[in-house]
Amino acid sequence: MAKKLKVMFSTHGLVEGDFGFELDEKGYPTSKVISKKVITGQDTGGQVYYVKALAANSNNYDVDLVTRRVDPRICPQFGGTPHDLGKDINYTIEQQWHDSSVIRSRVLRVPAGGHFNFVPKEEIVPLLPEIINNLYDFYKKEDCIDRIEVVEGHYRDGMLAADMLCSKIEQETGRRPVMLVTSHSLGHKKYERNLPQYQAGNISEEEWKWHNFEQRIKHETFAFHKSDIIIATSPDEQTRLLAEPYLADLNKITIIPPGYNDEIFKPLSPQNLHKLKYHFDYKNIYNEERSIDLTDKKVVSSLGRVVRDKGFSELSRSMAEIMKDDPSVIFMVSGEIGNPVTQECREILKDVEDRVIFLPSLNQKEMARVYNVSSIFVMSSLNEAFGMVPIEAMGCKTAVIVGRSGFNDFAHCADIRDDNQDYGKAIGIYAPSQETDRWRQVKALKLLLNNEELRQKIAENGHRYVRENLTWQQISEQKDHIVQDVLSARKKSRPGKSKKNNLQTSEIRLPNRQKVI
Repeated sequence: MAKKLKVMFSTHGLVEGDFGFELDEKGYPTSKVISKKVITGQDTGGQVYYVKALAANSNNYDVDLVTRRVDPRICPQFGGTPHDLGKDINYTIEQQWHDSSVIRSRVLRVPAGGHFNFVPKEEIVPLLPEIINNLYDFYKKEDCIDRIEVVEGHYRDGMLAADMLCSKIEQETGRRPVMLVTSHSLGHKKYERNLPQYQAGNISEEEWKWHNFEQRIKHETFAFHKSDIIIATSPDEQTRLLAEPYLADLNKITIIPPGYNDEIFKPLSPQNLHKLKYHFDYKNIYNEERSIDLTDKKVVSSLGRVVRDKGFSELSRSMAEIMKDDPSVIFMVSGEIGNPVTQECREILKDVEDRVIFLPSLNQKEMARVYNVSSIFVMSSLNEAFGMVPIEAMGCKTAVIVGRSGFNDFAHCADIRDDNQDYGKAIGIYAPSQETDRWRQVKALKLLLNNEELRQKIAENGHRYVRENLTWQQISEQKDHIVQDVLSARKKSRPGKSKKNNLQTSEIRLPNRQKVI
């Protein structure tokens, strides 16, 4: 008997299957696997890892991960060359499969907009009705509408798409699937963070209007009101959801952080770790193959999208100070050719550049290699909604230092600003990356670099914590339990019928005293 179906929407960015495929004479993928995919490019970051991991670890449902079809071959954002596909365009839903012995999931790449060019998340909402219509027609042909039990929406556009599909199914069948939403990033929080920059003239009027925070917040509020379940990734996010302008229902909210793949992010045996450190092979941002002996070296690493909010420049200032006094320290950090952030980091680190390694975008197995050879991993973000990378590093039994983030709100790392901390019980150290707090980041780095016993203890504490609480299997099970609670409550309150919510997008209004534009 077929399982019920879970539909997950992550409509922006580049969402692809797990493998690279050999192309046919027209350039379309065949079924022959030739390489692992590396997820990179605009609007393609942690959210894509998050939804793909959940889709691949759902034991209780068959899963369709739905996105807009983008062709990376013609998109500069993903390393492609712009050109018109012309008559070769195959304007259909593309399916990419992930199969295992117990899990059936697939990526459905749905066409919209008449082309396969990249559309940024700020501009994709007008394409959602076409995505839903094409997807619904596809499901009708597959005769699987009745199997859809839960619909998940991720980010503003995915949450709106989830409501559109639920509403269409309800209109056609009288049954509304359970609607679960995760914002990943709240528009009002980003508005508050960017408003001072806009007022100071650092964000142009054109860019400010393009972000259209008022519309985004209105859409988010609408989705929260229409949903059955709201997943907050941290206590801070829950607090913001309950406050104006969202005023979400507390009874809908559950705090569930992101997880990690414990089959990839795990500590190496002492023998294998020694081999990896003795001959650590890597490619730099120029795609040049390099090798370095890391035996007796102390590696500090920081990985992520190369944008200012990740705090790489601030961390580079701290590392320049640390490395000047300790010649055994190596710094590995994400970089990109021509990226202003990388150029700034390079200038800051010029006096110790022989011990700095700028790494390109890495796949998960490559990231695990970096975590394993690192003495310390630093998530230096200035303000991170949650942050998956410290969880992955902890999975590899690496000590972590984190900046302002939902992860720290959830996990409560030891605060370096509190001199009375018992660091021996900590799973990580919290040290803000902002320039005014940078001396604290330096203090945290020195504390761990100069105390091997404490560093190992924190690494062990962190590893035990994520193993017991944050594998993707555990996260997926938690979400499925909440869905079953909603279904059980529906049966008890109104057997055979779903709860209707006639709220329309136009009815959502921001309170006057909280108006953002």
